[in-house]
Amino acid sequence: MATEFSIARLERVAAAFIATLVVIVLALQARLLYIFPQPDGARWWGDETGQMLELRTELQDGYARIPTAFGSSVAITNGLVRGNSWLAAALYGVPVLVFSHVANVVVIGRTVTFALSMVLLFMMYAIMRASDVSRVLALFALLLLVTTRSFFFASHAARLDVAASIAVLAFAWYLSSRYDALKQERWKPSSLWYFCYGAAVVLFATLSIHLLTLLGVLSFYMFWRFGTFRKPSAIVWVAAGAATILGLLLGVYAIAGAPFSFYSPSSAPNQFQSVAAELPILRPFSRSVQFANMIERVHGLWAEAPAFLILVFIGIVLRLTARSSVQKSNRGAWLSGAAIVIAVAWLLFQSPALYYYVQVLPLFIVAMVIGISKRWKLSVPVLSIMAGIAIVLGYFGFTDTIRASRVAETIERGNHAALVDALAIIDKSAVTSKAPLILAQNPAIAMLEHDSSVRLMTAHLVSFPVSSEPIAKVLRNLNVQYILLYAAHDGSIYSAEYHALHPLADSIGTIVLRKSGILFDVHRDYFTPDALSENSAQDTLILYKLPSIVR
Repeated sequence: MATEFSIARLERVAAAFIATLVVIVLALQARLLYIFPQPDGARWWGDETGQMLELRTELQDGYARIPTAFGSSVAITNGLVRGNSWLAAALYGVPVLVFSHVANVVVIGRTVTFALSMVLLFMMYAIMRASDVSRVLALFALLLLVTTRSFFFASHAARLDVAASIAVLAFAWYLSSRYDALKQERWKPSSLWYFCYGAAVVLFATLSIHLLTLLGVLSFYMFWRFGTFRKPSAIVWVAAGAATILGLLLGVYAIAGAPFSFYSPSSAPNQFQSVAAELPILRPFSRSVQFANMIERVHGLWAEAPAFLILVFIGIVLRLTARSSVQKSNRGAWLSGAAIVIAVAWLLFQSPALYYYVQVLPLFIVAMVIGISKRWKLSVPVLSIMAGIAIVLGYFGFTDTIRASRVAETIERGNHAALVDALAIIDKSAVTSKAPLILAQNPAIAMLEHDSSVRLMTAHLVSFPVSSEPIAKVLRNLNVQYILLYAAHDGSIYSAEYHALHPLADSIGTIVLRKSGILFDVHRDYFTPDALSENSAQDTLILYKLPSIVR
């Protein structure tokens, strides 16, 4: 009895200690919310401002497009696939619409994302506790997630990845509760339930395009476990619910007057089509493709979430060596299967890009921890080991934030000062009251979009051209007056737009400002101790004034 009391007391102390570590890591990360990583920087390269603008525009116009992308197809429409993002517009577009006079769109978007990240952590904890996971193990799982670089980046992004993660976790947990009720004969899915489920899947797909595949594959898993494939009428009701919402979305899209296009009306194969064409599912039987795909995912996890890979290893060892202390519940069995199914969907239907990892990691961690909790018993040695591992995780979390802080603050100071100088030159050169149109690369766009003294043009016309005309002619027709580019410290041609615009600007423009410094994060590692040690590693902001022949 005394031993049980001491273990319970020790568990409370360990839980409080781990909870404190979680709070400290989150607090340190929150300090860098608006500067790490650099807004629209190398990891997402313009996605943040572009995504926030398209969601705000969807509320204003009835369909998503990027209004600053003059001369490109995405200024007309993002197409049927990405032009209907109504749940995302409700989450992000409304705050951007309301508060855009107070802060730039990336600041607003990142605030929303960080709030959603707290919701995600609460959901994970609640699900694990409801699955009889001990408090200390549930908090340990949260510490594991928040100390991953995947979470650090994703929770600091004006993007939809965290929202997609919440949707995946919520669907998996809800369906596990329905499966449990079905097995216990307390509930039976009705035709109305199937109709609403089909409608809900399509509706949530408007939160993130990636949910089409993630929730779609999860739904097929549900059909199998629920025995739905043996009920043709149920399939019809699901299809009817999906078709109803799809019809409403297409109706709104048509009424808004958006051009009908699958992706966007580009005159050349664009980035959306390239990503879709490279999905691993299109080469399912290619051993080389699938092997390379697996290696890339494992390498990405080791770089972004090594502790998760260690958790997977521990889970496999326990599965093979330890007998479960209790029979796995229906909910636990469902979540394990759902995690496997989502893993397959992630492997085959998703790009291996690092920023998508957070969409699936929370579900994987929850499922793994629930499984592990059935095969261990709280004891003084176990709690001592957990506390030791928590200290190690906390140390890496602290170290990452400190190193990232140095790099992010240096980049922010340098880039902000360079942009202030550029705006001052533009303001001095103004000959009319009309704000000049400036074509700028991504590290500048959040600040310039919020500045009323200029009109921003983003560089989407390079990757999403609306016509086959030379870029110089497009710029002349649009009356572009300035081009703002960034030359990397290592002299690399780091992006398609820099490759296209740099020689063009050199040939037709006059340099009115050249500002050197540590200005953007291309080819810079936030977590390398000596990332800023080389004094010669200077980027250059170059502002070109275009001649009257182009204007």
